[in-house]
Amino acid sequence: MPQHPFVPVIPAGGAGTRLWPLSRRSRPKFLLDLTGAGRSLLQGTVERLAPLADGPPIVVTGAAHEAAVREQVGGAGAARVVAEPSPRNSMPAIALAAALVEREQPEAVIGSFAADHLVEDPEAFARAVAIARETAERGYLVTLGIAPTHPATGFGYIEQSAAEGPTAPGGSAGGPGALPPGAHPVTRFVEKPDRERAEQFLATGRFLWNAGMFVVRASVLLDELAVQIPSLAAGAREIAAAHGTAQHQDVLERVWPRLTAIAIDHALAEPLAADGRVAVVPAAFGWDDVGDFAVLARQLREHHAAPAQRDGDESDGGEGSDRRSGSGGSGGSGGNGGSDGSDGSDVRVLGSATVDAVASRATVYGSTDRHIALVGLDGISIVDTEDALLVLADEQAQDLSVLVARLEQRGLGHLR
Repeated sequence: MPQHPFVPVIPAGGAGTRLWPLSRRSRPKFLLDLTGAGRSLLQGTVERLAPLADGPPIVVTGAAHEAAVREQVGGAGAARVVAEPSPRNSMPAIALAAALVEREQPEAVIGSFAADHLVEDPEAFARAVAIARETAERGYLVTLGIAPTHPATGFGYIEQSAAEGPTAPGGSAGGPGALPPGAHPVTRFVEKPDRERAEQFLATGRFLWNAGMFVVRASVLLDELAVQIPSLAAGAREIAAAHGTAQHQDVLERVWPRLTAIAIDHALAEPLAADGRVAVVPAAFGWDDVGDFAVLARQLREHHAAPAQRDGDESDGGEGSDRRSGSGGSGGSGGNGGSDGSDGSDVRVLGSATVDAVASRATVYGSTDRHIALVGLDGISIVDTEDALLVLADEQAQDLSVLVARLEQRGLGHLR
C-alpha cells in the first residue's frame, strides 16, 4: 500500500483550437461544460482527484485564467491555484508544482493529470492511481497507459515490455527496484502514428495510448530533471523557495521566462524510458481527451444519451442541457419540442438553441435566440455563438485548427 502523501497536479493550459468557437483564448475548454454534466472539465478533474489526495490538488494555469480557475475550484480549499506568467509547455508547470510539494513534503508523490480530459469509471481510475503511487514510491516515473479501443492516430503510444510485477527488473545501477504487480517497464514512447502503423501497434498487444498522466515522487522528478535539463530544475526550485515571501513575484518574473519550454514526455519520459526508469500501469477506465468536435459528438451519443423529446415538451432547454431532437412534418422546435425522430434524424443539442431537423444527424452547440433548421445533413457539428457560426463536417474535425490559425492573418484575432 502507498505510504507517502499524494498530491495531484493539474496543468490547466492550452486554448483548444479544435473546439473553436466554443473554446477561446479567454475561455479555454477546461473551463467549459462540454458534455452537459453540469460542471466544467476542470471541476470534474478536481472532483475525481480530491478523494485520492492527501492535500488539495495544485492547479497550474496561465495568469490570464487565474481568476476564472479560482472561481471554479479555489473555494473552500478544493484546490490550490498557481499562476504561470506565460505558457512554457507542460514540464515547467509540473516542475514548479513538484518543487512546491517537495519544499512542503519532501517524500510526497505527485500525479499530473490534464484539466480537460474525461474519465468514465472513477473507481477503475482510482485503482490505477493506487498502483501508480506504489510504483512511484519505488523510484519510477510512472505513466497510466490507456488500453486502446481502436487504431487512433490522434494519440501518442506507449510500448510496454512483457515483464510485470516483482520479477520485473529495476533500472540501471542505483536506479529504482522491482515493480509491483500491475506495473510494466516501458520500452519507449512513440509519437502519433499513421493508421497503418497504429493498426500494427494494436496487433502486437504491447501498445497503450499515452494520456499524458504521470505519477512520481516530487524529489525524483526534480532530481532526474536536474540531470536532463539542470537550469529547469534549478529554476523551479528557486521559484518555489521564494513562494510566500516578498520576493516571490520578482523571482517568478525573472526566472520563469528563462525556463526551457518543453513537454514532460520529451524532457523526462523518453530519456528515462531508455534508462529503464519508467513504468506504465495499463488501465481501462473510459478515457477521452475531448480533442475535437468529432470526439465530442461521439461522447454525447455514447455516454450522455438523452431520450427523444415528446411533442409539446415544456423543457426550458437550459444552459448545458443535452437533448435529442428529430422532426418529421410536425414543425416542432427541436430541443423545445420536435417529434420522435422517426425519419431517422439524430440531433443532439447542447445549450438552449431550438433546432428542427429532417433526415439529419448532427450535434448543435448554441444558446442564441436563432432557430436552427437542418435538412439532409449527415455527421456535422454546428456551433452558434454571438460572434461566430461554425458548420463543420465531423470527419474533418482535425482540420479546424488550420482555420483558427488564419483568423489572425485576416484581422479577426479578436475571435480567437
